[in-house]
Amino acid sequence: MSTNDLASPDTFDVDAWIDAVQRPQQTVLLYPAEADYLAKVAAIEAQIPAAEKDTDRGVNDPSPEALYAQLQELKAAREAGALAVTVRQLSDEEAFRAAVEAREAGVTDPVDLMMWGLAATCVEPKFTGPQLCRLRDRDRSGYAMVTQLLKASNEVMAGPQVPSSPER
Repeated sequence: MSTNDLASPDTFDVDAWIDAVQRPQQTVLLYPAEADYLAKVAAIEAQIPAAEKDTDRGVNDPSPEALYAQLQELKAAREAGALAVTVRQLSDEEAFRAAVEAREAGVTDPVDLMMWGLAATCVEPKFTGPQLCRLRDRDRSGYAMVTQLLKASNEVMAGPQVPSSPER
């Protein structure tokens, strides 16, 4: 819809304009097994300085190029194992419904209630409140992943800054 459509009150369709408004959303990549990945990267990176200095390399000694290739393989494997989660801004009704469902399920802990609200923002893939609680409590990596989701959810819930009028 162009701004010209707004100029003619007789042809302007307010319902179509409202329906065309898209809620903010954001996709977050979650990476499992962070500790294992970091340990492997550190082990390879620790070999690189010696490999770069060693001009008299043995048959079994890795070259810097081989070590850099191993790092790229690890990165690619990590990327392939990432879960892309899309969070979307909730309407007031959806946020209220998530809180009611949590209360009806007997959830009283404020942090767990927040997980139910966070789950409601996850549109692809969908999560439940109990799943996010389980992920959060799994280990430090799970806690970090939930924190990433919470940060993205807070950003979309705040919404984009919208100017009140175009600058002239």
